[in-house]
Formats: sequence, C-alpha cells, structure tokens
Amino acid sequence: MSTEAESLMQTSWTSEACNRVDPQSDSGLQALMLAAAILDQPCDALQSWHVHGKTDGRFEELDILQVAGRIGLRAKASTLRIDRLNRLSPPALVYDQLHQQYRVFEGEEAKIITLTDPLTKIRESVTLSSLKRRLAPRVILLSRKTSETPSQHRFGFRWFLPSILKHVDRFRGVIVASLLIQLFALVTPMLFQNVIDKVLVSRGLQSLDVLAIGLIALAVFDPLMAYFRGIIFTHLASCVNSELSARLFRHLVHLPLKYFGARQTGEIIARVRELDSIRNFLTGSALMMVLDLAFIGVFIIVMFSYAPQLTWLVLASLIIYLLVWTFIAPFLRARVTREFERGADNTAFLTETVTGIETLKSLAVGERFKRDWEAQLASYLKASFRTNMLGNWAGGVIGLVQKLLSALLLWFGVRLVMSGDLSIGQLVAFNMLAGHVTMPILRLAQVWQDFQHTGVSINRLGDILNEPTEAIASAGRSSLEKLDGEVELRKVTFRYTDTGNEVLRRLDLRIKAGEKIGITGMSGSGKSTITKLIQRLYVPQSGQVLVDGVDLALADPAMLRRQLGVVLQESFLFNGSVRENIALGATQTSQEKIEHVARLAGAHDFISELPGGYDAQVGERGGALSGGQRQRIAIARALLVNPSVLIFDEATSALDYESEAAIIRQLPKILEGRTAIMIAHRLNSMRLCDRIIVMDKGEIIEEGSHDQLLELNGQYAQLWKLQNGATGFH
Repeated sequence: MSTEAESLMQTSWTSEACNRVDPQSDSGLQALMLAAAILDQPCDALQSWHVHGKTDGRFEELDILQVAGRIGLRAKASTLRIDRLNRLSPPALVYDQLHQQYRVFEGEEAKIITLTDPLTKIRESVTLSSLKRRLAPRVILLSRKTSETPSQHRFGFRWFLPSILKHVDRFRGVIVASLLIQLFALVTPMLFQNVIDKVLVSRGLQSLDVLAIGLIALAVFDPLMAYFRGIIFTHLASCVNSELSARLFRHLVHLPLKYFGARQTGEIIARVRELDSIRNFLTGSALMMVLDLAFIGVFIIVMFSYAPQLTWLVLASLIIYLLVWTFIAPFLRARVTREFERGADNTAFLTETVTGIETLKSLAVGERFKRDWEAQLASYLKASFRTNMLGNWAGGVIGLVQKLLSALLLWFGVRLVMSGDLSIGQLVAFNMLAGHVTMPILRLAQVWQDFQHTGVSINRLGDILNEPTEAIASAGRSSLEKLDGEVELRKVTFRYTDTGNEVLRRLDLRIKAGEKIGITGMSGSGKSTITKLIQRLYVPQSGQVLVDGVDLALADPAMLRRQLGVVLQESFLFNGSVRENIALGATQTSQEKIEHVARLAGAHDFISELPGGYDAQVGERGGALSGGQRQRIAIARALLVNPSVLIFDEATSALDYESEAAIIRQLPKILEGRTAIMIAHRLNSMRLCDRIIVMDKGEIIEEGSHDQLLELNGQYAQLWKLQNGATGFH
C-alpha cells in the first residue's frame, strides 16, 4: 500500500456516504475512464468496476490507483499546490469539494484551467485563483505505461521489486537506523582500544570517566536504534506482505479453469504457501544481511589501518567461505527441491483425504490411507533430513575455518604486539572489528541455505504466476453489457489437451434468444463442454463461440458470466448463511429480491422453517442442508442476477424424484423470458424445451422437439422408453 493510499485511509478527502453506487454515476470511476480515453487507453467502466469488485461505496483514491494500474496506466497520487496546477501534465484527476466529485484536469492556456465533469462531459474554464478553496489538496497523475515484452513478465525476484520499491521511504528509515548501528559498532572497538592503552596500560585514570560515559552512551543508543529499526522493518514487512498476497490471490482467481483441472488442490495450496518463505527471505534475513554486508568494506578499510597482515588473513577466510558455498550450492538446491516436492505431495494427499473423508469412511479404508500417509511422511522427513545434514556439514566447515582464523589472528597478533608494531588495545579493537566482518559472513551460511529454499520457492510459485490469466477489462474488449440471449457455435472443435481426443468435432449449433433447448446423450458426448465454452471457461481449439453475435474471444469473460445463470449437478455452497449464499453474486441485494428468487426456485418455504430462516448457517459445502435444498438455493442464486441465459447442467440428476418434481414444477416460471440450455440424462424436464439435441462423440446425431424425436424412434426414444417403461408414454 502506498504512502498516499495510507494517508487517504486516515483522512478521507471525500464526504460521500459509503452506500451502494451505480458505476455510471461514480465520478471517480468515470473520471478515470475519461482520462484513459484521453491517453488512448480506452476501457469500459462497467468492466473495470466489476473486476475491481467494489460494492460498498464510490471510487476513492486507492481504488483509482489500483484500477489505473490494471488497465495499463501509471498512476501516482501526491499533494497538490493549487498554484502549481498549471504545471501538471494532463490528464490528471482532482477532487472538487464544492460539487463533491472528481474532475479531469485537461490543461491550461493563458492562465485558464480546463476541468471536465466526467458525468456530463461538460468542460469548464476557470482561473487558478477561483480553485484555491474549491479543490482538495490532492492530485492523481496519470500516464501510459511503457510497453513490455512477454519475457519481462516472467516471474522472478523482479516481480517483488515494485512492491518493495513502493515503500522506499520506510527503507530509508531502516537504512538510516542500520547506518547508526554500524557506526556504533565502529566506534565501540576504538573506545575499548583507548580504555586498554590509555587506562590499563598507561594507568591514566583521568581518561576512564570520559571513556566510561562513551561506552554507556553506546550501550543505550545501540539497542535503541536496533529497536526503532525493528519497528520500521516490521511495519515495512507487513505492508509488503499484504500487497504481495493480494497480487498473488488476484492472479490466482483470474487463471483459466483449465489450470485448476490439471493440478491437485493441495498442489496449488502448497505453491501459494511458498510466497511466505520468499517474502520472509526478502524482507527478513536477506535484507538485514544486505545492510550488514554493505558496511563490511568500511570495517575492512579500518582494519587495514590497524594491521594489513592480519586483514589479509580475514580476507582469505572470506574467500574460503565463498568457495565452500559455491561448491555446495548445486547439491543443496537439488536436495531442497526434493524436500519441497515431497512437502507438496503431502499437502495434496492431506487435502484430498479431508475432501473425500466421507468416501474414505464409507469404504473403510482409513488404515490404508494411514499407511500411505506414513510412507509419504517418511519420504518427506528423509528428504528434509538429507537437506539439513548437508547444511550442517557446510556449517561445520565454516565453523572450523572461523576457529582457525581466530587462532591465527591471535598467533600473529601477539607477535605484532611483541615486536611493537601493534598495541594491546589495537589488537583487541582489531579482533572486535574482525568479528563485525566475519559474523555477517557466518550468518550468510544460513542465509545462503535460505536462498536455496527461496530459489526453489520462486520456481514453484512461478507455476502459478507465469500462467497467463483470462482476459479482463481492457481496451478493445466488448463488455456485453446487456444480453439478448442468442448463442451460436460455429465449427467448434475442442480437446481437453492439445494431444487428446476431440470432445467436440466441428460442431455447429445456434440457439435463438428466448429459446429453450435441451441437450442429452451418453456420458462423454460433449454436453457439459458446450456450456463451459459458452461461459468461456474453456477455449476452443478452432471455431467460434458467439453470444449476441459477439465472438467471446473479444469479450470480457467476467461481464459475460454475470449475465449467465448456471446451476450444476452439485452446486457449491460456501460456509455462511442462506442469505449470503443466495446473494453471492450481488452482495448489496435487498431482502425482498432475495425472497422473490427463493420463491421462484421453490426454496422460500423450507428456508423459512430453518432455525434462523435466511440467517441459518448452511455449513461447509452446504452440509447442513439436504441435496434438494442445496440445489434450490443454487437455483435462487443463479436467478438473483436476472440472467438472460440460464444453464442447467444435470441440475436435477442427483436429486430424488420428489425433489426433482418440485423443481420441474417451478421451471416454467424460472425459464420465462430467458434463453435456457438444459443438460440432462433424466429426460423428465426435456418436454419443457422447444428443441432437443442428442449428442454422441462430440456430434449432434438427433435434433427436434420431444414428440418429433419420439416419432423418429432413435437414441432419444430409446432413452425415454428405458426411463418411462416401454409403453411409449409421452
């Protein structure tokens, strides 16, 4: 979070109430859109508003900064001196306190300022003097980002730099505190030298009081500076932590569905956790080490002034340390990689076990899973032990070199004292200075091991951050603001993998706006794939998917999905209340509308009977409700956004016949005025469809109304007879 953003959080410079706001009347959002258009980076306001996810108030400074970065603009907020407004490069955003809204500064000519109202697009020409009491003392500067090549987006340490450099002011505080600490460390040996040479050796007691005062002052100020550095550093780490975590989560939720289908949940969670070790390394041991190492050169220069021969011994030990870690690095990295792989396997296994605990218990295979867990845990512990042993071996070699260095410094140092080239105080001071040189190097042993862990974490986290996200709000993308509901697939071919079998083969399908279409067929025939292509969850290998004549390759998928109502075979309910689950896609919806869609879905009666009614907790994954209750809540949730296109993907196949019949009775009301796509193996709901298509091996083999398909006496008729007896009952 930037300094400017934090100051905004402390003192808001708008007086607007934090209520639900129409994005078309949000002056902050619309001002940003107008400035973006001026910079030839046009973007849709509704797209940006939805992607940003702000539902509880108007756009303020922090929101504008975040959205600006997302749509390809550089944005910076700073304090504004009104008399310098004419020196700014337009466009810039200013806040008009008189009218309680943002305005766009478009330039100055002949001491006349041009401001534009982003809601009415009316330009206003005013003098600087008239703006002094009118504008808030803040400005948001905007410019286009320089174009970047794809290689610049590869994940690595550079990914962290913007978040770290954003807090450069705090870094200055840490550096200043570190500089003072190192100066104290430099002065302390000199004081001890004087105590030994001038007091102990020369018996000059008159100097003792002065030197004692100096030592006491250092004893007080050194830990005090370390304390202040710790406070600043902890705050800095917290800010970087929150920003990096938010960036990672934002990227994760915008990844395509295909990414999640190709990886275990536990694997993804394990990779996300790698951010913790990277962040701790960058804002913890690594940064402190860099600050300490930066002063080593100063200590070495001072040491040369005392005893060049002894200093060369210290430098030789540093070279040995470097050689040891250079030799051990590739072996350590390989072992660390294996340790992390085993840890990720354990996380994936544990997540899968907890998720499938009901199946595990019903099959009574708990003991077998226990043995598998013990085997995997043993593999992880073995890998961890080997890594630690290698690190300990390297640490032992480093410790041996350190002890040999101490002995050599004492040996040669005493000889220099005996020959008169060095005083006793100077020898003591030199050893203290050598300790300040070697101690960071010795700590570097642990930091180096952490660095190897961090390198592996970078590679593993790169599996997420190097994956391209779905296209989001940007210039040139259609927002599909309001759908009529016409859907068309043209020569669509789809495979789950590039080398896999074709799930759909040059499929042509057109669904008119308002048409109710049923899709059935054998498992694996491509029914559900069609609905995922329409939602842009999948991308076809060839062909086009169009909604209202717009190719979905050119549309914003988030805005598209908000206008699609989807009910799956096993709809996911999140831990929370019934109301929260129904209003998941529109959190500011009124209670009246929630109850309306619940009645439409046939859910209001049973919800009213629950303890707490709409505030009743559904439990994890909706475990406190029956399957039919969960499904009706899912239908109500899908209807809340009043979707133009409604997709039922095997929505009733897991229900008992009574629950299915209750939902089917509601379908005529639910489907009224909408385009509907109903996928089902159980054909009871198919009679409500205007047209039914039968799929087999990715192709349409039959098409027509319910009665027409029965008369055709093909696969649909056979399925109908199997489900309703051989009487030919229609």
